[in-house]
Amino acid sequence: MKIAILGAGAMGSMIAGYLVKKHDVILVDVWKEHIDEINKNGLRVRFKGEETTVRPKATANPQDAKDSDLVIVFVKSIQTTAALEQNKALLGANTLVLSLQNGYGNDEDILKFVPKENVIMGTTDRAASMIGPGYVNNSGGQYIHIGPLGDDKSKAELAAKAFEECGLNTDVSDKQHVQEIIWEKLMINCANNALVAIMDVNTPQLAGEYLSDAFKMLMRESVEVAKAYGLPFDYETFVEKDNALLASLVKEAHTSMWQDIHHERRTEIDRMNGAIVRLGKAKGVPVNCNELIVHLVHSMEKRYM
Repeated sequence: MKIAILGAGAMGSMIAGYLVKKHDVILVDVWKEHIDEINKNGLRVRFKGEETTVRPKATANPQDAKDSDLVIVFVKSIQTTAALEQNKALLGANTLVLSLQNGYGNDEDILKFVPKENVIMGTTDRAASMIGPGYVNNSGGQYIHIGPLGDDKSKAELAAKAFEECGLNTDVSDKQHVQEIIWEKLMINCANNALVAIMDVNTPQLAGEYLSDAFKMLMRESVEVAKAYGLPFDYETFVEKDNALLASLVKEAHTSMWQDIHHERRTEIDRMNGAIVRLGKAKGVPVNCNELIVHLVHSMEKRYM
């Protein structure tokens, strides 16, 4: 399968390291040093102290990946519309587009460019961080869940088969479950992502005393907002899922928002905790904890933006 990964950051690069085992993979990004290093010396992937080198292609020119069979979107949620606009060449009439992004609203952005029947949404607990150009740390994780926006599951199953062939455990759900998939990732991110950035800790440290209480408070609010929108979520189940995620990550794992703050980039806070705040207020659900998180992250951004 010809697979283009739009967004060659930590997650895009880490997933490319798996998929290149069986598929024609090309990373599309504007980070010149990263692209040049991959094309010259390969992509180095570190996992639990061991390092391997794989050789996906990398480019800043979307024409190099024209009419891909599958495009996996890994740009930040705040960049989805602009990235697809600038990289329309990736999209042929039959191209499948899969989002494994953080944040809420990516499906609406993708539908501006891709017919509903070719859009696949998903979530993963896998994590990664960049060490340097051409060098990524695989921080662990266990699952990928995907599903179509339309009625036809077969296209999502094609994508899942491509992932499974390369050692990425992937489940396929029907369209009724897709919104649950999107909300699940949103709630996990709202509990963990910004908290790691604000406290400047490793992600597994959230399981410790006090911080575990903080992520549970954020999780409880998010679950109540989801229930207001008719989603059948259980707070205790999500706490168990989050604890399992934290236990599965290597000790040096950090969230994407921690990486953004440390590299002085704009964060996705408005598409994460900010989305819970907007959605909660629309239904009259208290969202004080998430609103505090939004203000704190924006205040951190103000130091450098």
